[in-house]
Amino acid sequence: MRMRSILFGLALMGLAHLGLGTDKAQAELLLNFGQIPNSKRITGTKLGDTDFAITGVDVPIQITQIAPETGLTAPINAYLNVNMNSTAAAGSIGGVGSYQAFSGVVTITSGAGGTGINYLSTTTLDGLVIGINSTGNVMLGNTPGGVGFSSDVFSTLHDPMSISLQLGNVTPTFGTDGNSLKSFTASVTGTAAAAIPEPSSIVAAIIGLTTLVPVARRRFRIQA
Repeated sequence: MRMRSILFGLALMGLAHLGLGTDKAQAELLLNFGQIPNSKRITGTKLGDTDFAITGVDVPIQITQIAPETGLTAPINAYLNVNMNSTAAAGSIGGVGSYQAFSGVVTITSGAGGTGINYLSTTTLDGLVIGINSTGNVMLGNTPGGVGFSSDVFSTLHDPMSISLQLGNVTPTFGTDGNSLKSFTASVTGTAAAAIPEPSSIVAAIIGLTTLVPVARRRFRIQA
């Protein structure tokens, strides 16, 4: 009976750390990347009164840092693809900056056109592009719950998930044109994070559950 209690505790602790029934998970770095110099740039294009698109097609990047759980070692050459469209009109930040809401897709893969190894791709992405006129820098920041990931190298990811793209050397200076951002080109760097369960938590959950399931089945048969 004591052993069953210990195993039950292990299962509960493991499941808690896996993010089932807890909101205290902390995001950990998944990867950092930077654009390879003198390569393709990110493009922002005004399409209409409030319509704006941000695109990047097969932008060569280098993953400069990646979480150890993948078994991969940086630096890693890859391709970035960005396809985002505005979902609301642009707004002003105290007369010194501008912002606009976007949704879309960001992919980081080993091959061009989103092919090969999927290092990290968004399944959902809703957030804001924010820029300060005086610096000409912009950042894509996500709203809570606005980002989801798929990956071939990260086996298990949980909330909170986040991704940011820092756009530098924005030309012309970042700003608005009517009710949308104004067209620009920019270089790009980025960071992604998510909650990654510790291997010890996974082992604890497996050990406990493999024992608890047969016990639960026997109890169910007795009660029936």
